[in-house]
Amino acid sequence: MSVRLPVVESAAPASDDRVGLPRSVLVDLGLDGGGTVDVRGGHRIAVPAVAADVDGIAVPEPLRRRAGLEIGDSVRVAENEAPTASSVTLRLRDSIAITHSESALRRRLGRRIVATGDGIEVSHLDGALTLRFVVEGIAPSSPAVVTDATGIDVATDDAEPVSEPSVRGEDALPRETYRRLRETVTARFESPDAFASIGRPTLGVLLCGPHGSGKTTLVEAVASATDAAFVRTSAARLEAESAADRDDRLDRVVEGATGRDRAVVLLDDLDVLGGEGASGSTLGGRLRSTVDELRTVDGTVVVGATVDAGSVPEALRRGGRFDRELRVSPLTDDDRRAALEAICDDAALADDVDLGTITEGLGGFSLADLGVFVDVALERTVRRGGRAIRRADFDHAAGTVDPSGLRDVSVELPEVAWDDVGGLEAAKREIVRAVYWPLEHPERFEQAGIEPPSGVLLYGPPGTGKTLLARAVASLSNANFIPVNGPELLDKYVGESERAVRDLFATARENAPSIVFFDEVDAISPTRRGDDTGAGERVVSQLLTELDGLEPLTDVAVVAATNRPDAIDGALLRPGRIETAVETPLPDRAARRDVLGIHVRETPTTADVDLDALADRTDGYSGGDLAALVREAAMIAIEDGIVGEDATARVSVDAEHFERALAETAPSAGDSEPFRG
Repeated sequence: MSVRLPVVESAAPASDDRVGLPRSVLVDLGLDGGGTVDVRGGHRIAVPAVAADVDGIAVPEPLRRRAGLEIGDSVRVAENEAPTASSVTLRLRDSIAITHSESALRRRLGRRIVATGDGIEVSHLDGALTLRFVVEGIAPSSPAVVTDATGIDVATDDAEPVSEPSVRGEDALPRETYRRLRETVTARFESPDAFASIGRPTLGVLLCGPHGSGKTTLVEAVASATDAAFVRTSAARLEAESAADRDDRLDRVVEGATGRDRAVVLLDDLDVLGGEGASGSTLGGRLRSTVDELRTVDGTVVVGATVDAGSVPEALRRGGRFDRELRVSPLTDDDRRAALEAICDDAALADDVDLGTITEGLGGFSLADLGVFVDVALERTVRRGGRAIRRADFDHAAGTVDPSGLRDVSVELPEVAWDDVGGLEAAKREIVRAVYWPLEHPERFEQAGIEPPSGVLLYGPPGTGKTLLARAVASLSNANFIPVNGPELLDKYVGESERAVRDLFATARENAPSIVFFDEVDAISPTRRGDDTGAGERVVSQLLTELDGLEPLTDVAVVAATNRPDAIDGALLRPGRIETAVETPLPDRAARRDVLGIHVRETPTTADVDLDALADRTDGYSGGDLAALVREAAMIAIEDGIVGEDATARVSVDAEHFERALAETAPSAGDSEPFRG
């Protein structure tokens, strides 16, 4: 049982090490004979309680400081059930030497209930120096009460921990990357003599992947699976330290790996070396010597982790240091489902939650993104006072959380149903074959021994549904849709256009499955004759490089659209590039009838509206023109209702409105240009 009471001044002088409570409260707490209570203020403290004639809880000033309380605060008071700590281990967060601190710590911690992870601040020199500690361990259990008999150990944080990794191989990970890294490390550990015979007894691997992709977790999992000690340090942390502290820390990293049968050393955050100035260049040189030292230690594998391999100096990316480079593969649907199940393992889920179905809508999410996704869903659950996460909570999170890798680009999850595309049956068949099948059934192409088409060109007059068709196939495939307007990529400065194309494709790979849609592709890939800035020619060259597969476009489809197919550079349309050309012609009579039916679904029409007759009278209209026709008829109906005699009548579109709309609209495009791919 617990009670909530206001903090009041003592009615009479009292001891500084006990609190006063009304006798009735002590009886309610089962402490009518006296005892220790748990007082929960800014910090929890455990103190003896005595009966007092007060309307609340009388807390002496020294105890108020320990508990972080002020007069008038409301606190929860209960019988103390926490055990007495036999020892507490604190780690100093600041990288400075500390002596003679035990007495100050005892004053700060006396009778306080502490738990692992708590932060503790202690002031020295009349407040001129504040030391910050974190509670690292408590015996026999956490939380516990600190008393005069509790041993207090202080460990400074200047030694890199050598830990037994806690991550298991079966935990949620990018499984393909985990398998490859584990096999590489296992071979080195299990056959050291074989590799020593060719002068390569140790191994260095550069692991590349975006933020939140699980690089650190991968390395720790591999260390766990191979029964190796795990040693980790961060280049970002080293960058902020003095040269002397940096040298000491890296020396301890080498010492941590030395003398062990097996050790996996992780040098994290190496991408900070990409923007190095004079100090960074010193750090890069020091890391090179550290890698060289580690490569001489038997039974050691050195792994460097970075977001961008290009930011790591070439001196580190060579044989004898980081021999191999391994990119973290994008999560598959199975990976995401396993990760989601692991994150939600201890969470209460409602009966309407199917994690498999939810995972289907999370294409492009990294491991870190999935953690944020569940956090947002749980937050909504708590706000509505629920106990179990419902499907509606996950749906809310899906609309709130975007994949971190797609925040710098325009990305959509289209909600265009396949039935929303009227006509275009031949074009639908071709784009399903070229885009949907490779994303949904890659194993079929592997069995057939062929590569799927690397790109699709949609060509036809304006308004014939090219963009709509691309969005529909993205929706059908549950793929991230990344639209790119051709002219946006052009930049007059040398290198910027190529960088934009490289970054675009890197983002698409990291957030697969994805569809990159180039609208007005003729603007960025004209026949190469040179121009004022050369930007168009450079973009074409970079596009060819990306499509030629120096880095494979796994689960990434490229769809381009143009009204002027003959203006596109022929090199872009060769086999292996944007090789499949799909025409989106002006709709025939049957297709026009389908398109009109789609556009009037949400428009109230009267019985005299004859869509078949309208289809007969709209020869030469594109899909966009037909949408404009329906919109104009509806606008005329709205106008009639507003200016007519019965302004309160519901809007209804009749045949006369369509007649007037036909007089106001006309076809916007002629026949499609011939295409010779």
